[in-house]
Amino acid sequence: MSKHAIAMTKTWLLVLAAFLILCSDPAYSADSAPARAFDLQNWKLQIPGPKEIKKLQGYSSDYFHLNATKEMCFCLDAAEKGATPNAKYVRSELRHLPNWKTGETHSMSGEFRAVSKLTPDKVTALQIHGITEDGQDAPPLLRIAVNRGDLVAALKTDNEGDSKTEFVVLKKQLGEGWVKVDIAVKHKELSISVDNQLKLTRSLAFWKFDNYFKAGCYPQATQGTAEVMFRKLRAE
Repeated sequence: MSKHAIAMTKTWLLVLAAFLILCSDPAYSADSAPARAFDLQNWKLQIPGPKEIKKLQGYSSDYFHLNATKEMCFCLDAAEKGATPNAKYVRSELRHLPNWKTGETHSMSGEFRAVSKLTPDKVTALQIHGITEDGQDAPPLLRIAVNRGDLVAALKTDNEGDSKTEFVVLKKQLGEGWVKVDIAVKHKELSISVDNQLKLTRSLAFWKFDNYFKAGCYPQATQGTAEVMFRKLRAE
């Protein structure tokens, strides 16, 4: 075999080895699909592109996968392009499919932690997002974010854009530790509990939009990386 043929053979072997390593990465295997450990039948995933993944059974990627301890991980480089329409920031985020009204009874519970290297250091993990009756985007009614290590609620107080928002610190110095958040809406009343302690109640009588739940990693930044890991998530 000529030296050129030997060199070409070595090159192809290296390419094949790299391909096999990539294919064996847990972030791309069926075993690392979050739907193996979480009930995601009523959710779809939004990732940079923007792209929507509607069939989550067997799906995993760099943006969305189970880690070694079976936590559902949402990962992002905030500098990446491909935000959803009317948004400034990219996201790796689940959207709960049912829409609902504040006069009904609905709840979401999540136990999560965030590892943020963002500038500025702020990442939203849970949302109640507004939507019009004809399916157009409305403002987010509620965002639960980790902001410089504190757990913060950002709650709209009117129906117009972002002009009037109330910010409430739910837990200080959360850092990268686990936290359990329970959000409940019943008969136009909102309640938020953190680690089984009631932290906030508000009337939602002013709110005119329909709503849906979201959960995942939504940085309010365009620099740095963020990862939000859930060990429990439920919405109804």
